[in-house]
Amino acid sequence: MGKVYNWRCAIIAGSGSILYGYDAAVIASTFAQQGFLDQFSPSENILGAIGSVYFAGIIVGLAFVSLLADRFGRKRTIQIGGVIGLIGAIFQTCSYQIALFFVGRVVAGVASGIMLTTVNVYQAEIAPPHLRGTMVGFQIVTLNIAGTLASWVGFGCNYSNNASFSWRFPIALQCVPAIGLIIGCFFIPYSPRWLISKDRQLEAQAVLRRLHDDHSDPMFWEKEYLQIAAQLAVEKAEKETSKWSHMITNRSELRRLAVAVAAMTSVQTNGAQTIQIYQSVLYAGLGFSTRMTLLMAGIFGICNTSGGITNLLLIDRIGRRKLFLSGLFLLSVWLAVFAACSAKYNQTQSDSWGKAGIAFVMIYIYFFGSTFAASPYAYTAEVLPTKIRAKGMATALFFSNSVALIFSQTAPIALAKIKWKFDIVFIACNAAFFPIVYFFFPETKGLTLEEINRAFGEKVEVEINEMSDEQAEMKLQVAQVEFSEQQGEKLA
Repeated sequence: MGKVYNWRCAIIAGSGSILYGYDAAVIASTFAQQGFLDQFSPSENILGAIGSVYFAGIIVGLAFVSLLADRFGRKRTIQIGGVIGLIGAIFQTCSYQIALFFVGRVVAGVASGIMLTTVNVYQAEIAPPHLRGTMVGFQIVTLNIAGTLASWVGFGCNYSNNASFSWRFPIALQCVPAIGLIIGCFFIPYSPRWLISKDRQLEAQAVLRRLHDDHSDPMFWEKEYLQIAAQLAVEKAEKETSKWSHMITNRSELRRLAVAVAAMTSVQTNGAQTIQIYQSVLYAGLGFSTRMTLLMAGIFGICNTSGGITNLLLIDRIGRRKLFLSGLFLLSVWLAVFAACSAKYNQTQSDSWGKAGIAFVMIYIYFFGSTFAASPYAYTAEVLPTKIRAKGMATALFFSNSVALIFSQTAPIALAKIKWKFDIVFIACNAAFFPIVYFFFPETKGLTLEEINRAFGEKVEVEINEMSDEQAEMKLQVAQVEFSEQQGEKLA
């Protein structure tokens, strides 16, 4: 079945990002809906809290997602996230008191924490090397499409005469993909790497055959299985003599974890996430009406999605490092121009400067999408070895969303107090990350997950390119015999 089946699995699992992408974006239009403002009368501090508790929920989800993913498997954990996301959406939709809305945001955040970790890990573990960046990136593009949909649904609902419907329906709509995801996961396989880690070798072989049997190398899936099994056997032996803290005490793992944390944190410190959440506040500060603010949010989503599609086309062609470096530079340039336009608007109250500022926000978010939409997520899942991939991904996202929580809580206050000067914070963060990426991020394009060890100066237990078809076939037969003998001993 090969590539078609692989993409089908990637699409179903990637739809988990619809929950995160939609829920993260829908709050921007919600803040602009008069019905929501009349219902809760939120202050600047309350708006900041609504934004930040979502990220607090993500952090809660990240705290236990690795335990779920390693014990029950990646696909079951995605289903669990879908159920939690459905509950969060229902709570928010049915809220008549701000307390329940807060609870709904936290629950939705928990679901997003589970999705962000597990979907990325699953996509990375089922994808062939030459398409891994594209397949992992696909779920981020799905996320962006969901965010765009949320913006336009919010814009359309603003024309409703029913004030309650105008903000409740856009939130309720995310129940549909949650239910679809829960059902869809019954039709995708477990991750082959997770199956091997649980000594379910024959199942893993069957899954790898279905995923990669149309590779240009007719023996690829057999060689891939042998490489994964050999690498995981070494990692399993290491885990038996180490504790959870080995990610920190083991120098090699700590280096890779630090790279993963830096990659994910750079997503939050470049300003895009904060601008997306509080763009309604930002547009209003440049003199735009409520309806025009919602329209701008829809255009913002289109620019972001267009950039994400560009990123999807580039990530496996030019590699991750070039996208990181060019993104950090270009985003700083556009932020500086936007800050200058905002400063001139504050001085002159001229509509021309306000419109120019919005134009550069759209340019900025396109370049964010084209360089950062998928790159950090794919890269983080790649650089972590299988034994700590779920834990490491959760840790990286914990740091990333802790930063997002801080920015989301302080952004409304900063935009009200220091206005355009807030952009300088993001420019400084980009400048700080540029040398980190340049000196410490190795390229991973085209390598299998096990071969990425080589990029970090570590041993690859089995080199696919050095194995002949005859050797692969013989070793696979030996492995199957040994596995059958082990199973017989267990039954005896």
